[in-house]
Amino acid sequence: MSVANWGKRSGPRRAIMIHYDASTSDASGIAWLKSPECKVSYNMAVRDNGAVVTIAPEEARAYHAGVCRSSDPRLVYTDANSAFYGIAITAKAGDTVTEAQLSAVVALCRRLYKKNGWPLTETWRITSHSREAYPRGRKSDCEGQDPERPVLDPEVVRQRLST
Repeated sequence: MSVANWGKRSGPRRAIMIHYDASTSDASGIAWLKSPECKVSYNMAVRDNGAVVTIAPEEARAYHAGVCRSSDPRLVYTDANSAFYGIAITAKAGDTVTEAQLSAVVALCRRLYKKNGWPLTETWRITSHSREAYPRGRKSDCEGQDPERPVLDPEVVRQRLST
């Protein structure tokens, strides 16, 4: 089944925005994201076992960010969906990222950094939906509601990327 919930990008990619998809299982999450009824998309989704599923073409404007404002002065953009690659893990609030998912997310980030010519030291290019969504506090992904038990901590991705 083909999905049409993506569009043409305006402007260059600036960074990578990480999410979780709020699904109860890999199968239901991927099925929903590929459904014509679904109004959101990511460029890629990562299953619990680390398998990467393309949801929207890598160069497309996936509909993953909504209303955003930059959390970092180095991230200059007007359209977050165009500026950020959208990567989601199949998880919901209260879950924690699997090691296979985390490794796959880091590998995706490394590949996208290489593709765009970004130095691996520019870890500020990894952000989360919660950090960019405006007004602040509107979204909780990819960290989740419990700061003591994040679903996926972008700082961990940044650390692994730079080592």
